[in-house]
Amino acid sequence: MVVMLLETPFRRLHSDNKNDLLKVGKPIPILSALAPDKKLSKVFCRSFNPNLYQQHSWSCGSHYIQKLFCWPCLLLGKMKSVWNTVGYYDLKNLSRGIQIHQTSKEHIHNHLGLKNLEKNYFSILDVVNEHGNLFKKNYNENVRLNRLFMEHLIDLVLFLGKQELAFRGHDENSDSLNKGNFRELFDMHIIRCSQEIQNHYNSIKNIFSGMSKSIQNDLISCISEFLINQIKNEIKQCKFYSIQIDDTTDISQKTQCSIIIRYVTDKSELVERFLGFHNVSEDRTAQGLFNLVNSVLLEFDIENKLIGQCYDGACVMSGHLTGLQARVKEVAPNALFTHCLAHRLNLVLQHGCSINAKCRIFFANLTGIAAYFHNSTSCTNFVDTIVGKEFLNLFKQDGPHDPKSSSESICGAIGHFKNLKTFEFAFLALVFNDIFIYTDNLFNILQNKSFDVEFCLRKINITYDLINKKRNEPEFLKLFNQAVTLTKPPKATRNESNKQSNFKILFYEIIDNILMQLNTRFQDTNKLLFLQLADVTKFKEYSCTFPVNALNNLKSTYRNIFYNINTLKVELEVLYSDVKYQNLLHIYDMVKIIEQDALKDILPEAYKLFILLLTIPSTGVSNERSFSCLKRIKTCSQNSISQVRLSSLSILSIEKSLINQLKKTESFYDDIINMYSSQKDRSINLTYKT
Repeated sequence: MVVMLLETPFRRLHSDNKNDLLKVGKPIPILSALAPDKKLSKVFCRSFNPNLYQQHSWSCGSHYIQKLFCWPCLLLGKMKSVWNTVGYYDLKNLSRGIQIHQTSKEHIHNHLGLKNLEKNYFSILDVVNEHGNLFKKNYNENVRLNRLFMEHLIDLVLFLGKQELAFRGHDENSDSLNKGNFRELFDMHIIRCSQEIQNHYNSIKNIFSGMSKSIQNDLISCISEFLINQIKNEIKQCKFYSIQIDDTTDISQKTQCSIIIRYVTDKSELVERFLGFHNVSEDRTAQGLFNLVNSVLLEFDIENKLIGQCYDGACVMSGHLTGLQARVKEVAPNALFTHCLAHRLNLVLQHGCSINAKCRIFFANLTGIAAYFHNSTSCTNFVDTIVGKEFLNLFKQDGPHDPKSSSESICGAIGHFKNLKTFEFAFLALVFNDIFIYTDNLFNILQNKSFDVEFCLRKINITYDLINKKRNEPEFLKLFNQAVTLTKPPKATRNESNKQSNFKILFYEIIDNILMQLNTRFQDTNKLLFLQLADVTKFKEYSCTFPVNALNNLKSTYRNIFYNINTLKVELEVLYSDVKYQNLLHIYDMVKIIEQDALKDILPEAYKLFILLLTIPSTGVSNERSFSCLKRIKTCSQNSISQVRLSSLSILSIEKSLINQLKKTESFYDDIINMYSSQKDRSINLTYKT
């Protein structure tokens, strides 16, 4: 600063620079230069004493010049002296020099001028600081009220999203009788808010009403993104996870692929989380589906943590399932292909058969019949009691001949009556009924005996053989003739054999498709023999005879996960022999006990095994259907089929339990509001000043 003032006098500086100099104050460096004092051929050295700056408040120094200066004279002096030009350095005569300078008229005048200047500056600075503090206080209070108002908007979005209700109405004018769910709910809600919020809303509603479509969509997007981030954090912290992919069709008839991740959280809670819908209508090949899976799981250590893959739906079947699961195993060698117990086997097989146009039409008609009876109050009470041809009579009674029938009911009855009378419908109903009896029985066995893998394998092979044995002409003719007895036979062509040939080809295609699906879906079941290690119903038996084959199967299947196989065996032997664990209902109960009793450090390998077993979809839990994410997705799709929904809005509906869990945390609303305010400039202030 001294060097700068010597080059540019204080009076020539800009006002801001002057204020900065006054704010920083005088420089008081340690001066190391010594002034030699020669006397009688001897040299005496005097060192600089820093206390000089305190003894004389006007004194200052320059580190670069290594000399003393007078701070008032340096700033305001008009007459030149050694104290404001070259600097004082004679330590021998320092006391006398100081005395002469500080008693000079020029110095006293400059010193008084500096005091007045500093007093004026700090008075102004205090006023500015006080004004700034008051401004920040008022600003932050306004931010607090804005954020409280935003919390109410978030609650409204959550309510409508979780209940799967439409946000906007056809006419949202102020004089409209129905302004849409969001506006109507807001008007009802705001009058019951505190007077503080009502007054604040009245002051900001002209610049931020919170009613616009863009604000609603931004809030939906922020809440959805917040939930996805929470799910991603859980996945990154979990030990293992498995993936489930299913397809659904939106209102625009585009095939949407839903991705579900199943894992056990760090609190030992088994969950299935929804990661959104993805449009796969343009590319449903194995490579296209693999690119989707890889892009979604890339950030979750897919190579080491993905231990299971499960697929369902027509989009997967048409995307060459074998090629897809093989590609996934190339990047994630531990990802066994399994059948999810939450998936109804008959529905899975139905989706696979729907790649055939005739089968797809047949199942669409069946779904339409179910919907018709659901909506017809006059028929609902009789549906469970009627069979066969009684359906035709019911459609006649509830159709054109019933004066109470609505126009929709009449049209539906006529259409379904015609479909039921066709030979093709009757034939396909008999074929699938004949097959689904076996597969439905297999599904029940897999549900109840999921840990008894050897028994399940035998039942799978038996079911496969029973269906395969039906692939012959006598079985076809039996079903064909049964269909003839139920309705009119198909129109005759040139000869009798041609009349049956098309249906024979269709029959064989259905059988081959079902067999292919069963073979592909259960091809890795023999690698799941290690599931027997967690069969709690056999713990008492295992205490006497350890399941060595199951342990060896685990070692070969997940050799790069379980390194200490001997340690695992010891831990399992201890658990098997403990009476406390021999009466459990499910391995999930064991995991909860380990979590509650803090046994993770004592049984690390066994806990890792149980977590892995629960993560694989082939292990059923007593409440599997209730927490199944697939079931929640199906419910959401059915309830919102007539409305255009954002993918992010689906997350609000499907992940209700996660929302309820996160709302209990203190930072829930703050995190969403911070995300909302950071995306773009908002018309209200939402960020505090510090």
